[in-house]
Amino acid sequence: MAKREPSFEEAYTALEDVVRRLESGGLPLDQSITLFEEGMRLARICGRQLDAAELRIDQITAEAEERPDSVETLQ
Repeated sequence: MAKREPSFEEAYTALEDVVRRLESGGLPLDQSITLFEEGMRLARICGRQLDAAELRIDQITAEAEERPDSVETLQ
């Protein structure tokens, strides 16, 4: 069974934890490398999800520009 990808918030929180652990120092080299690899994996997940969100926002904006009558103006 395929493992589900964590949400952006889950991945970002886990990435923050990895960074905190790496910055604290005192870890053996092997463990530091393993944590670094995990951090890179989490950063890629966050990046993919941010890219997808940006694309969706661009699509919404383009659709709104094509149909200005469908967007309410806040005044």
